[in-house]
Amino acid sequence: MSSAAVEKKTKSAAKPAALKTPITEMFGVKYPIVCAPMFLVSTVNMVAAACEAGGIGTFPALNFRPIENYHQAIKDIKAKTDKAFGINIIVQKSNKYQQQQMEIALEERVPLLITSLGKPGEIIKLAHEVGTKVFCDVISLDHAKKVADLGADGLIAVGSGAGGHAGDISPFALIPTLVSEIGLPVMASGSIADGKGMAAAFSLGADAAYVGTRFIASTEAEVDDAYKNAIVDAGSDDIVNTHRVDGFPGNFIMTDALKRVGLEDGLMETVLSKSKKIKKWIALSRAAKSLFAKPDGKVSYKTVFSAGHGSGLIHEVKSIEAIMNDMVREYREIKKNLP
Repeated sequence: MSSAAVEKKTKSAAKPAALKTPITEMFGVKYPIVCAPMFLVSTVNMVAAACEAGGIGTFPALNFRPIENYHQAIKDIKAKTDKAFGINIIVQKSNKYQQQQMEIALEERVPLLITSLGKPGEIIKLAHEVGTKVFCDVISLDHAKKVADLGADGLIAVGSGAGGHAGDISPFALIPTLVSEIGLPVMASGSIADGKGMAAAFSLGADAAYVGTRFIASTEAEVDDAYKNAIVDAGSDDIVNTHRVDGFPGNFIMTDALKRVGLEDGLMETVLSKSKKIKKWIALSRAAKSLFAKPDGKVSYKTVFSAGHGSGLIHEVKSIEAIMNDMVREYREIKKNLP
């Protein structure tokens, strides 16, 4: 039986003291740790638990459909916590709900909006009118410059090794480049699963740790135990990057389900993909199929497991509060003992 199947029952020590960074000051939270928005993983309970544990809980807007469910989810989170939380909205034409998602989030005065893909100019402008902050996913300096020029309040540096759609630049290069060249607050993403990762991110100039995979292996995550077990059992070398799941390169755990999908394109698709227009159509078509697939479909986020290289650092399932507390304690111990 996997070690993830049995949760450790230990008495938690006193909560660590607060950590102060520009991001904790901006959102009035105790710890600079963000429970990243994860498709089909982030739930009302996960978001609220992360907020109450001292960090910032977030969720992808597309996790709740139809739009009425999305609006209710925001209300439910606000009923469970009065702390800051965030919503990830895909600002691309492929997301036909983006206008409604944005309008409802701003109506509800959601403190943080996270944009990915597309051009976030409109959402930044409207968010600022109601006092909402907008952080944008970026994978390169060029991308960061564009969103900074549009008025973004901060950046999420998605480096290589992150779960899902990761960039291909090492966090050790991406984060300090963004900090020095752009000057906005930066949340660091990419294989952060413990206090060691936090210490590394902060030493590079980041202002918060943006953590996804570690929180999938939590008691509050409402995913199948097979997903949690796969993360606990996986080593970093079990993570593969493929565009076969949803049309865009992403990091996934190598499982039998993923092997059945196949990691390489067939001859016909390889030939057709030489046309940029057809390649884009294939990617968007595959994305739509994975986003809205039936649970028993051949490939979807319900049948394959997104995860980052940090899986190799995760060895047990714990509560979100315990994960955050342990990260902060380990970070402080490392900082104290650095040569």
